[in-house]
This record gives sequence, structure tokens and C-alpha cells, in this order.
Amino acid sequence: MGHRIRPTAARQFAPADLVQGILVVSSFGFWAVMLGLMPVLLFRLWLVG
Repeated sequence: MGHRIRPTAARQFAPADLVQGILVVSSFGFWAVMLGLMPVLLFRLWLVG
């Protein structure tokens, strides 16, 4: 049987780091979009009101 029971360190930590990096990038993009759109939305609401 050539299967290892214990995963290697790279296989154990790489997915977690990848997911964390994706979450950081997505959250950063989310806040960038929110902060970028907020003044436009407020300005449109102010114009309408």
C-alpha cells in the first residue's frame, strides 16, 4: 500500500492559505466597490430628494 495516511505539510496548509487569500482579496474588492459606489448612490438620492 503506497498511500500515506498523514497528508504532507504543503497539502495541509496550501488550501487554507489559498482560501484565506481569496477571502482577503474578495473582501478588499467588496469594500473598494462599496466605498466607490457609496458617494454615487448618496449623490443620486440627494438629487432625487
